Amino acid sequence: MPTLTTTSKGGRPRKEDVEAKSLHIIETASRLFAQQGFAATSVEQVVAACGVGKDTVYRRFPSKLALFEGAVEHARVQTVAHFESTMATQTGDALTQLRAAARWLLTVNLDPTLIAFKRIAFSEALVVGQAVASRTSDPIVDRLLALIGEAQKAGALARGDARFLAMQLINCIAVGPMIDAMLGGTTYASSRAQTAYFDKAWALFIDGARR
Repeated sequence: MPTLTTTSKGGRPRKEDVEAKSLHIIETASRLFAQQGFAATSVEQVVAACGVGKDTVYRRFPSKLALFEGAVEHARVQTVAHFESTMATQTGDALTQLRAAARWLLTVNLDPTLIAFKRIAFSEALVVGQAVASRTSDPIVDRLLALIGEAQKAGALARGDARFLAMQLINCIAVGPMIDAMLGGTTYASSRAQTAYFDKAWALFIDGARR
């Protein structure tokens, strides 16, 4: 088999190789942060686990906070991509799609890596607060708003503040189970338990949102 070239004609690393190495560093750091927490994870541990030079890591991420910010951003991008791919397969009216989006919200908010990052955000708020600061635009919330607006126009939901309804949907569906998981609970660990909870929470939301 031919040997893959890792440098361009000018002797510089190829862009795809640089990106692959950055991704490897981020994925390794994400795993260590999720397993050990922010305080217990050092850049040196990430370097050792990656099997790369210390300078290679520091050129991309000049501090542990920058490394954590990179891990959070990577998780955000992956989450949005997963949401978009999930919703791309959904059919039916706006309310049916909103239900699918709500079910996805419950599942993703119980993801172990995201739960670990949220624990870090709460326990190390003064240190890592900027890394998890709210963005001015959230494509997931934007999609919820659009679906709620469509359902309102169709008469499936009562007229009102769509953003308020979206926030209530998130609170109703995802926040309680997420907090339970952050505190070490396993109430919603199984798919069956999640489905049972979701059916009740969705019915409660719809009952209020239709009035």
